[in-house]
Amino acid sequence: MKKTYLSLFAFSVALSLLAIGCTKNSSPTPTDTSAQMAFAMQSDNALATLASGNGSVGGGLTTFAATSTASVAWTTATANISKFKFEAKKAGVAFEVVSSGLVNVDLFATLPSTINATIVNGTYTNVELHVVLAKSTTTTLPFVLKGTYTTKAGNTVPIEFDFNDDAEIVAVANDLTIDGKTNLLAKVSLHLSQLLANVSAQEIDQTVRTNNTILITSAINPTVYNKIKTDLMLSGGSTIVTTAK
Repeated sequence: MKKTYLSLFAFSVALSLLAIGCTKNSSPTPTDTSAQMAFAMQSDNALATLASGNGSVGGGLTTFAATSTASVAWTTATANISKFKFEAKKAGVAFEVVSSGLVNVDLFATLPSTINATIVNGTYTNVELHVVLAKSTTTTLPFVLKGTYTTKAGNTVPIEFDFNDDAEIVAVANDLTIDGKTNLLAKVSLHLSQLLANVSAQEIDQTVRTNNTILITSAINPTVYNKIKTDLMLSGGSTIVTTAK
């Protein structure tokens, strides 16, 4: 099955057991022949170091900000998700569950916002979880990051990444068997430290400033924007954990 989508470098799916907060129901209560799947998205690894030159390495996770190494620390991350999709094969036939999206999602929240969909019993293979972002014509953008850039000399500058494009974030999950006795939480984790994997400190230093802020959009500092956009779309691994009804 041919799929056209942008891949997400920084995302990996973790279908994990969590206390569920801010739940929104989009489907009926499951029966013995179905279960609920709660979709959520969070971020982690918010501190990234940058390569010095214009090479394609960098973006690695670090646990501290050193004045000898340029770094970016993301402090807020907000997403407006158009929809979630669960895609798989059931008995060799393509199967899909779609739920409505979530708005103003704080990706740093301890308890993630969730939205539910009902999935019928059965064994599912070739499992994928999709997060769909839709380009906006308003000020409500699909994805916004804000933080601080620290230069090699230790100086700090506010930095903001405003993502406004269509994107389908895809992560592959393990095969899944649903028996109607348990529910699931599908949590997508965005590894923010990887978003600058191909952006160097030199490139950030050379960006245009807007009101003393490094603003990165499709129109302002577009070269850096497109590099982040490419890495944003690469996906990672996943696990599946069920929760009791």
